[in-house]
Amino acid sequence: MKKMSRMFCVVLMAVVLFSCQNKNAKKVVEIKSDTTPPLDKSLALKPPMGWNSWNCMGWDINEKEVKAAADFMAKNLKDLGYEYIIIDQMWYGDDKASDFEAFVQETIPVKPNYAMDEFGRLLPDPVKFPSSANGKGFKPLADYCHSLGLKFGVHLLRGIPWKAADNNLKIKGTEIGAASIAQPDKGCDWYDGFYGVDMSKTGAQEYYNSVFHLFAEWGIDFVKADDMNDADIVGMSHALRSSGRPMVFSVVPNEQNIPLLKENVHMARTGGDFWDVWQMLKVGFPVAAKAIKNQEPGFWPDLDMLPVGKIGIRLSYKGPNPRISNFTKDELHTLLTLWYIARQPLFIGSYLPETDATTMELLTNKEALAVNRNGINPRQIKFKNAVIIWAADIKDSPDKYLAFFNQWESKEPVNFRVKFEQLGLNATDTYKVRDLWAQKDLGEFKGEFIWPIIAHGAGLYKISK
Repeated sequence: MKKMSRMFCVVLMAVVLFSCQNKNAKKVVEIKSDTTPPLDKSLALKPPMGWNSWNCMGWDINEKEVKAAADFMAKNLKDLGYEYIIIDQMWYGDDKASDFEAFVQETIPVKPNYAMDEFGRLLPDPVKFPSSANGKGFKPLADYCHSLGLKFGVHLLRGIPWKAADNNLKIKGTEIGAASIAQPDKGCDWYDGFYGVDMSKTGAQEYYNSVFHLFAEWGIDFVKADDMNDADIVGMSHALRSSGRPMVFSVVPNEQNIPLLKENVHMARTGGDFWDVWQMLKVGFPVAAKAIKNQEPGFWPDLDMLPVGKIGIRLSYKGPNPRISNFTKDELHTLLTLWYIARQPLFIGSYLPETDATTMELLTNKEALAVNRNGINPRQIKFKNAVIIWAADIKDSPDKYLAFFNQWESKEPVNFRVKFEQLGLNATDTYKVRDLWAQKDLGEFKGEFIWPIIAHGAGLYKISK
C-alpha cells in the first residue's frame, strides 16, 4: 500500500488482498519488562462483534453520528452479541487533516493539524466531538456507550504525531523529548502525519505507555492499531497491558509473525482493506482457509470489516457514493456465510441508522449467527472447480455445521453434494438437515446431502441426528 490510499489500492490489490502472510516470520521482539501482565485472552474468547465507522464515514465521523450508531446498536443488535462502537482514523484531525479527497490525490499537507495535549498525545477534535472539550477527551462519549450496555474503541496509527517530535514535547512522566525517539523517515507509507518511533530508544515505551494510560482514563475498551511493525506491536501491547484497564487489541500488521501476534494481540488483519467487490470476496476464500489454522480463543485472524448496508457516505470510492453495498443479496449470503463459518470477527461497516431492510434481515438471523458464536474447528473440505464446501463442529454436540459456496457464473443452480462421512458423521446413518438462512427443515437424508446453490450464492446448514 506504499504511496497509495488504502481505499484506492483495493481493486489493484484484489488478487493479493489477503495474501500478505509470511510463512518464515520467526523474528522475536522482547518485551522490555517481565512485570507486564500477560494479554487477557478472556476478553475475546469468541470473535469480537461490533461496528466500525470506516466503511461509511471514513475520516469524518462526528459525535452525533457515533451516538446514533450506538443507539441503533443498543436497540437492534446488542442482544445478538454486538457490543463495540469503534471510531476509525482521524478522530483527532481538523477538516484539512480529514480531507480524504486530498489524501487520495496525495495533496494533503505533510504536516496536518491534530488535536493534541502537551505530552504529544492525540485528543479528539473538539469540533467533531464537542463533549471532548476542556480536556475531557473521549470519556463522555465512552460513558454514553457504556450507559447503553456497549463498549467503545478507537483507531490508532503507529508512531508519534509530527508536531510532538518537531516541538520536542516532553514525554509524560519523563524529561525525555519526543524528538529523541522519532523517526521522520520511517512513518506510515500511506499517511505522512506521523513519524515512526524507535523502540530501542529510552522514552519510546514510555510514550506508548502514556497514550494507553490516557485511553484507560477515558474508558476505552478496544484499540485498533494500524500499519504496525513487530516492535510497535510489542510496545503497544506492553502499554495496553500495563494501563490497568482491560482493552481488546486489534492490529493491522505489516507482517504475519503469528507467534508474536498470538502473544500480544486479540485480532490481526490478514491483509488490506476489504470492500464490496465480488473478486475481493472470491480471493478471500483461500486466505480464510489458511487463517483459521491459527485462530484460537483469544486470537482471531481477521479478514476485515463487513462492507454491508449503507456505506461510502464520505469516502471517494469507485461506484455510487453513498450507496447500499454493491453485493447482491446472494453475494451477501456468501459473505456472511464465510465470515460465520470461518469464525471471523464481525464488525459492521454500514451507517447503522440507515441500514436497509435486506441487510438487517441477514444480520439479525440468529440461527445463521449461531454458527459464528458456537462453531468450533472450522475447516474447508472441498475447493474444486468453483465449488467450495466448509464444515464446522459444535462444542459438546455431535451435530455439525455445513456451508456450500457456488462461485460459478452459470445461470442455472449447481447441485452440491457432501457425504456425511466427510463431516465426521456415520456414513450410513440418516440425518436431519436444517437451512439456517431460510430457518426451515429440509428433511432427512441418508449417507449424503445434495442441494442446489445458485451462482454467487451460498447455503448454511445444521446437520443433526
